Amino acid sequence: MSHKVKHVLKSVLDELYSLGKNTKKGQLQREMERLTKTRESHFIHTSTTKVRYERAMMKFADYLETRGIKRDKQLMRLKKEELRQIVDDYFKKLAENKLSKSTIKVHIAAMEKSLAIVRPDIRSYIENDENRIRWWSAGRESRKGDSYVNSNAIIERLNETHRMIAEAQRLGGFRVREITKATVNREDKSITTIGKGGRIRTLHFEHRKEDFEKLANLIEKLKEEEYEKRLKDYYRDLKNAAKATGQEYHASHAFRREYAEHRIEELKQNEEERRELIQKYNVEDKVKDKNDEERQADAVLTQELGHNRLKMARYYYR
Repeated sequence: MSHKVKHVLKSVLDELYSLGKNTKKGQLQREMERLTKTRESHFIHTSTTKVRYERAMMKFADYLETRGIKRDKQLMRLKKEELRQIVDDYFKKLAENKLSKSTIKVHIAAMEKSLAIVRPDIRSYIENDENRIRWWSAGRESRKGDSYVNSNAIIERLNETHRMIAEAQRLGGFRVREITKATVNREDKSITTIGKGGRIRTLHFEHRKEDFEKLANLIEKLKEEEYEKRLKDYYRDLKNAAKATGQEYHASHAFRREYAEHRIEELKQNEEERRELIQKYNVEDKVKDKNDEERQADAVLTQELGHNRLKMARYYYR
């Protein structure tokens, strides 16, 4: 029995949500990392995410119909090369329609959860980092994550607590809520925090002792401030500071990006530190060419930012 493509894609998303809705994503990711060395969840854990993915895939199904593909049998009969071209054309269309990077990323994630299951031979193409960054880079620029042209001028205008938050973000590459979750180990000069999905990561500062002292002191002071209860005030202060200094407002994520832009250069210039951290982060298998400085730096920075994919670091400093 032949079904409409919409029905097939929606059914896959329904099943992934049914399997994942009663499971904590972070817990599952940690278990998968223990078993497979890859921290990921193949399920959908919230109704909000399911709805977003479903909307995205229904739009893709509409696009397939314009290409004469309405039934699952037609989709399954497509040659892999033909389907790849259709996917590529689809993302070009999204970019032409002025969709933002963040929206295009949702479409990519939705394809991973549905189309890649119906047609597993297309998975590697969808998950290829070069393809992904090309697709969403073509989308309308979202300036939210850019670093500030003059972050010092921004920080100088913030009140004392907000200044400490911003400094901690750009010294440690923290998301704004990760600072109070951080623990400081002064003996071995390391700082550990908990990120998205309960992912634990450790930053090592043996080669950055001055930065360590500054960041450790900021973390200890901010834990007493309970600033998380007043984050709206922080964002408002940032927005006012950006306006006062004639800069475009990029929210607080700009300081995390600034960390990445500065840190990647440090890592490229310090071979000893790169090699030490590659071992500490246990990512030797991701850096097969021992002379590839850029790949080594990417591997380390990706870990420091709390991501899995080797090239995630490049999304911050490219």
